[in-house]
Amino acid sequence: MKKSALIDQNKIKIICDQLCDRIEDLLEHFNLEFRMNGKFVSMSCPIHGGDNEGALNLYHIGDSYRGNWKCRTHHCEEVFKGSIIGFIRGVLSHNKFHWQKNGDDVCSFKEALDYATTFLNVDMKDIKISKSTKEKSLFVSNAKLLVNETSNIVNKLSRSSVKKHLNIPSKYFQDRGFNKDILYKYDVGECLSPNKEMFNRAVVPIYDNNYEYMIGCTGRSIFEKCDQCKSYHDPNNSCPNETENWKYSKWRHSAGFKTQESLYNLWFAKDYIVDTNTVIIVESPGNVWKLEENGIHNSVAIFGSSLTDRQKTILDTSGAMTLVVIMDSDNAGQKGREVIDQKCSRTYNIKHIYLSKNDIAEMTSNEINKEIKEKL
Repeated sequence: MKKSALIDQNKIKIICDQLCDRIEDLLEHFNLEFRMNGKFVSMSCPIHGGDNEGALNLYHIGDSYRGNWKCRTHHCEEVFKGSIIGFIRGVLSHNKFHWQKNGDDVCSFKEALDYATTFLNVDMKDIKISKSTKEKSLFVSNAKLLVNETSNIVNKLSRSSVKKHLNIPSKYFQDRGFNKDILYKYDVGECLSPNKEMFNRAVVPIYDNNYEYMIGCTGRSIFEKCDQCKSYHDPNNSCPNETENWKYSKWRHSAGFKTQESLYNLWFAKDYIVDTNTVIIVESPGNVWKLEENGIHNSVAIFGSSLTDRQKTILDTSGAMTLVVIMDSDNAGQKGREVIDQKCSRTYNIKHIYLSKNDIAEMTSNEINKEIKEKL
């Protein structure tokens, strides 16, 4: 990408944000009738001329990004692109050329951009882009290419197939204070099939970022540590041979699954991350569930205390500008904070939240609200 093109894209993003900040003024400027619905605006589509009053939704706060819009009857966004500039281009095309369908005459992107800058009374030449913003934009662009090239899923297993093999919700995690509705949401259940590798474990599926396929799973033994052999086996059975102790570990990941290449919960959190420009980093799926129970939806877990380079690359494609780091209150958690600072301080604003208890999963709702939610 040429340097000048990169700068223009950053300037266009600023223009789009300013248009979204003045969305009511813009729509009134076009003499459109609309209804505000919290995070989005609904109206009949002014581009193809429809009369369904809720057909077009414009997400001025953010859906996949600020200014994203969708015509749910004729899909006009597929012709004019789903940005706020694309919306303006579509309205101008309808007003100037009476556009109704693909193939009709349209206004150019430059006309729409000129219209936007005139409306905002700004000059593109006067918009300044910081060096750090340019660097981050270029890095994110490269990181997206890297992720797309390496995100192929092997042995695809659909969510419906996953649920057939598990008893959901997990009794083990319910007994430890987790809300059964959250366990249903995340398909957390127990595997009771003796021929499966997760037999006698509370299984946590990990899905791809589109929430279509399971890319792996991790399972916690439903048994506690044996005092004699120190493994986690059924207390009614004899201790396993030393050569088979590995089968009875506390946690076990599915064959081929690499935790260091995944962020747990990104499939649910990604839209909230875009909306808030913020991602919360925690250690375990249980931390994510507790935050979800308390209305905090933009957290991801790194399966431990160490953020890997691959996980950092995935973060760089998330749209976040701020990292809120909530690690366990132990030595490993402290070291994990230091690693995150080293890897991320140049590209993110980093905020650390320290807990009165060792683990988010041990906290009450009142404690989470006071120590975490109020600080967000």
